[in-house]
Amino acid sequence: MEEVESYKHILTLLENKASVKQQIFKTTSAVFNQFKQVLNEICLDMQADFAGKSQLVEISYSDRGDFEVQLKFSGDVLILSMHSNVFCFPPEHEVNKLKYVQEDPYRQYCGIIHIHNFLADSLKYNRGSDVGNLIGRIFINKEEHFFVDGQSQLGFLFNSFHKGKLQKEQIRKILELAIIYCMDFDLLTPPFENVRFISLEEKQYMGSTSGYPTSKQLGYKFKAELENKVN
Repeated sequence: MEEVESYKHILTLLENKASVKQQIFKTTSAVFNQFKQVLNEICLDMQADFAGKSQLVEISYSDRGDFEVQLKFSGDVLILSMHSNVFCFPPEHEVNKLKYVQEDPYRQYCGIIHIHNFLADSLKYNRGSDVGNLIGRIFINKEEHFFVDGQSQLGFLFNSFHKGKLQKEQIRKILELAIIYCMDFDLLTPPFENVRFISLEEKQYMGSTSGYPTSKQLGYKFKAELENKVN
């Protein structure tokens, strides 16, 4: 009898949790395609509006498949990537305290779209040790409700998880803020003592990849991670 009940529980989990996760994956994929479309539109706008100002600034869009897209603008690259898995939040997270989620616990399950900033030269010269910076994460549930965890204005403008579906104008705003953040955050020279000594192996690597391992150094935790503020 106990074995029968266990098997019934497996079927229930497949019917509920597993099917919800598949639904969220499809929903997140559809939203990611919207991000791709809007990012391409931004690229075309930037190319058209900047065409007569400088021939030195390269602006290009690159679709890298189902899970990644890139926008290159001058020395920066904005990379959007969709995670293939579905996540839920720790019990103490503010998301689980929302009436919206308490009415249906499956609403807390989300797909994730990451927004990273890399230096264009990191990709151009294949500098494998260079580090990119995570600017933001977009969480999307089965109903296309969303919130954003991120840097600067991305950390507080889009945190009303219960209010409604992600709209195209919000996608454009998220992407524009991410691009602005990339350009506002400059590459800083490291302290002399930090780069004073290098090994021969490192020097040989530098010779083959055109330069020192480089990144825009950040020491932060996202606002939402520090405060768990989602409403």
